[in-house]
Amino acid sequence: MRAKQMSVEQKVGQLLMIGYPTLEVPGEMETWIRERQIGNVILFSRNIGSVAETFRRVRTLQRWAKEAGQPHPLLVGTDQENGVVARLMRGATRFPGAMALGATGSPEWAGRVYAATGEELRAAGITVNFAPVVDVNNNPANPVIGVRSFGAEPEAVGRFGESAVQGLLASGVVAAIKHFPGHGDTSTDSHEAIPVLRHDWQRLSQVELVPFRRCIAAKAPMVMIGHVSLPTVDESGAPASISRRLVTDVLRGQLGFQGVAITDCLEMAAIANSTGVPEAAVQAIQAGVDMVLVSHTPEVQQKTYDRLAEAIRSGEIPDSRVQEAVERITELKQRYLSWEQCLAATGPGFDRTAHERLAKEALAQAVTLVKNDQGLVPLPEQARALGVILPGVGRLTQAEDQQAGAELLVAPLQAHRQVHAHFLSALQPAQAEIEQAVAAVAPCDTVIVFTYNAHLYSGQAQLVQQLSTRGKKVVAVALRNPYDLTAFPEVDAFLAVYDQSERALGVVADVLFGKQKAVGRLPVSMWKQQGHF
Repeated sequence: MRAKQMSVEQKVGQLLMIGYPTLEVPGEMETWIRERQIGNVILFSRNIGSVAETFRRVRTLQRWAKEAGQPHPLLVGTDQENGVVARLMRGATRFPGAMALGATGSPEWAGRVYAATGEELRAAGITVNFAPVVDVNNNPANPVIGVRSFGAEPEAVGRFGESAVQGLLASGVVAAIKHFPGHGDTSTDSHEAIPVLRHDWQRLSQVELVPFRRCIAAKAPMVMIGHVSLPTVDESGAPASISRRLVTDVLRGQLGFQGVAITDCLEMAAIANSTGVPEAAVQAIQAGVDMVLVSHTPEVQQKTYDRLAEAIRSGEIPDSRVQEAVERITELKQRYLSWEQCLAATGPGFDRTAHERLAKEALAQAVTLVKNDQGLVPLPEQARALGVILPGVGRLTQAEDQQAGAELLVAPLQAHRQVHAHFLSALQPAQAEIEQAVAAVAPCDTVIVFTYNAHLYSGQAQLVQQLSTRGKKVVAVALRNPYDLTAFPEVDAFLAVYDQSERALGVVADVLFGKQKAVGRLPVSMWKQQGHF
């Protein structure tokens, strides 16, 4: 069915992607799909169980769409970036995230990991991955991107992003690169407020836009537009997601992107607390975006649906713009989706054993020994117990999923040596808790301190410093961003692992005890003015 033949409701259904709040598919979704002709759905961790269970639920959504006379299957998307953002977990492989892949130094790993990721998504009935992140993370204070980025060098991020896109496409999953025009050099989380980039066009062209340009040339079929303001490019200061200058003139005109552009969720505070979701949806379509994402609240979704329908009927959104957007979306569906696959009895299979092996091999290539001036690593064999201190690991932003408890991270070390383990209750320990941790490892000559964004949480840095001043040999292991070293440059040895899974700690243990060498390369600059550490 061509866009010209569609009713207003059918057009709005293609322009809007929505989510729902429960694990089981609620009855309201049947109404959305059958009566309102919604053609696109996003899934979060709250909606996803095992791979097989998820396929069955998605098949129900697809069946409703087919029975409602929708000409094409639903686009069903999720954020399977891997690492700290991974929605599909049960029965799926926990692959390392982008910065760990960047630390391997070889884009081939990104291609292999994202191809395997795509296979698992297809097995769950998911056809769109809002990944890879191709933001250039060149701001250590960035609160929301960090390890979600491949690194700080634009060309390298572009190469890894291109390989990831090709891997997803090879598996039959639509890749949606994000967050255009770049969320890496910000110190504000767009879930909370509007980040502002004040770089001029020359800088943007040489840094932020480089990976997008490369991935677009590699035929990335979707681009997610971030809520980032670039006042030097669009003097109005409007976030990119509702900026005609950035979407139509830059993304379409200068970068040549002809695929589907979708907004990041309009319920994020950057939009919801300023323009408002329904009005932003209209402005986004007017600006050249093809699909708007409203992920969470049924009432907001209904108001947005009604506002888009009103704007189309009144001509506030020109008919030519609506036709263009709908045609792009339907062409994408024709290219990548089929009713036969979406309504199959079961999803396609994948080799879980091979994927687990791939994840471990990638992590083994990623772990980076950044500092080892005293030759402390590998640790010498001795009978005395090893001190181990772990932080309270949790979600840092709304984009992330709940992380594994720190207790699981001790087992790989205990397999090599007796340890005295102490667990911090928070990422920002107070002085009393620091003293308690120091006392807990007092019998130990050598202490492994696992840190988690210690460059942003000064209590962790103070802990490392106090251990050093008391004569302990200290190995700091950054579980997340490697910038932690800037908070305690005097530490004896420093490992970056970019990941806090039990599998990653197994690789770290092998490095610490000499079972394997750390061969990763630091993919970011520690200090902007001094280059790589």
